[in-house]
Amino acid sequence: MAADPPSPAPDRHKLPTRLALGLTAAIVLDTLVQTIWKRAALTLPPDSAGDPAAAVRSVLGQPLFLVVGALIVLQMVNWLKVLDDADVSYALPITALSYVSVAAVSALWLHEALTPGRIFGTLLILAGVFLVSRTDPNTLPAR
Repeated sequence: MAADPPSPAPDRHKLPTRLALGLTAAIVLDTLVQTIWKRAALTLPPDSAGDPAAAVRSVLGQPLFLVVGALIVLQMVNWLKVLDDADVSYALPITALSYVSVAAVSALWLHEALTPGRIFGTLLILAGVFLVSRTDPNTLPAR
């Protein structure tokens, strides 16, 4: 009688689908929050920073700020789900990919400059995310 072939060892670097989706959503939501927030801030009158009451009126009158608020709530709910599946010391560095996406979207949509220093810093972030991604996302025992 032939023996069953050995089962493959589990890939300890395989990211669970729910965690991968949550981390992706965190990156996308943060990118949207940051870039829409900047776009909304550009619509405020220049003197609104000196007058808090005028700033509040301007913010409340700009629908993009309401969109930002809704996105922040979604971001918080998503983050709670991510933290159910991963250590914060794993998840937060992975979501640093939003720095990369914010830089790219800011360059394309907001016409901000990507200087050599910013590009180099972005490459360092990518290297850090790569190193963190090679570790186990959850070091705590299952609840």
